[in-house]
Amino acid sequence: MKIIKKMRNIRWSVFIIQTVIPFFIPFIFEIPEEQMAFSIKIIIMCVVGGLDLVIIYAITISEEDDKKAQLRNKAARCAYSNIYQINEFKRDTYIRMISDEHLSYSENIDGAKYCLKEISHSFGNVISEITHIEKEYLEVAFIYNFKDIEQWMWATQKDGTMTIPLDDFVKIPTTVFYQLINPDRDGKLKTVIFYNDKEKMADDGLYYLGTRDNRHNNIGSILGIKTAFSTNEKILIEGILVISTYGKRFVEETDELGVYDFQCLIIEDLFPCYQRMIETELGVLYSERNHL
Repeated sequence: MKIIKKMRNIRWSVFIIQTVIPFFIPFIFEIPEEQMAFSIKIIIMCVVGGLDLVIIYAITISEEDDKKAQLRNKAARCAYSNIYQINEFKRDTYIRMISDEHLSYSENIDGAKYCLKEISHSFGNVISEITHIEKEYLEVAFIYNFKDIEQWMWATQKDGTMTIPLDDFVKIPTTVFYQLINPDRDGKLKTVIFYNDKEKMADDGLYYLGTRDNRHNNIGSILGIKTAFSTNEKILIEGILVISTYGKRFVEETDELGVYDFQCLIIEDLFPCYQRMIETELGVLYSERNHL
């Protein structure tokens, strides 16, 4: 692989391998029979052609690996930049809350909810930057509930055209919220849902197409992740983050490997940077509520 990368760094070598060598291979048969036997020509053509194809394939794979590495590096830079801004915001928010002796309980709760909103939108901004999906086509929602009362509440709300009360909306089986709250047909609880093609999943009865989806011809993707703040014994408060796109998909190509690579990038590489911050704010919400 190192040899392939060195060859790629020499621009003319790739040009020769991809164009010049394949062009000259047929001319092997122009050599007179008395100078080279036909069987030897066949062997030379197979060897040279085979090596050329192997090298071209290796160069292609190397370029794809480099593109993946560049995307991951870009995603990491975006995430770290956004996380730095979020931490600055949180620090300033909590300094203000600590220094203000007259701050009410409801204002403390609002501060934690606002932090959750900012963290959620920060994660959405990272996805927007690496997918080149403009923010107006991307929607972020976060809901949470205290396990002792089982009432879901918004930290940051979905599309304003939604008229169904949240507690009714999460009971619709085709919603991502419902699928993350309740066990699936096999009795398993999911913590992540990733649908690159909303319309296909809606046809399979696994996605609820809303008004905004209809306005964008049902084209889009959706990601849902469930988090929680808990002790060793039990979950105290749960949260669900949902990021939805409209008119554009996370991965436009139908290549399943490309979709899987993007899913791994988002869920395994990027979200853990935000997960602890979300869990911390859920803990603040629970703590403030129990100090009422």
